Amino acid sequence: MKLKYNILKLVAISFGIFTFIWMINDYFSSKPDINKNYLKANEAFLDKKYNEAFKYYNRALIDNPKNIYFLDGKARALFRLGNYYEAEKIFKEAIEEDKTFVAAIANLGILYDTLGKHKEAIKYYKLAVQKQTKVTQGMSWFKRFLKNIHFKPSSIEDRLIFLENRINTKSNNLKLIDREVDKKQPDFEM
Repeated sequence: MKLKYNILKLVAISFGIFTFIWMINDYFSSKPDINKNYLKANEAFLDKKYNEAFKYYNRALIDNPKNIYFLDGKARALFRLGNYYEAEKIFKEAIEEDKTFVAAIANLGILYDTLGKHKEAIKYYKLAVQKQTKVTQGMSWFKRFLKNIHFKPSSIEDRLIFLENRINTKSNNLKLIDREVDKKQPDFEM
């Protein structure tokens, strides 16, 4: 009886080790290669080197011209560089490729909000919020802690509520844009 138990135990341990090795091998063999230019572009974008980010997003798009993440990144870089018309066009192109891509929808809302087209911004903010993703909920407390951000940045949901409440008031003195607060908003990684 003891011999059968030891054999069974040995078979179970061997099977467990084999399964673990197989899972690790499967993970590394099926892991997609991430475009190096895209990684460099994101890094440059987060370092606020928007011209460099734009250059790397363009290089990434050469390999895959319809990639929605590359398109969104390029549009965000253009947006930060002040080329609003071109950024708008590329955001719309990314949304056309994937109508459920919340990041591009939310970013287009932010673009319209920045340009003072608040009704358009509300339209895109609502579309983004309806999808209920992490993009619209804002940065978690843990991510803020890791990035050493001492305030809670506003989320898409927060901005939507603010705009809807302010636009529905009868006041002529609507202050819907505060450039100083906008400058404090951190960039996010895609």
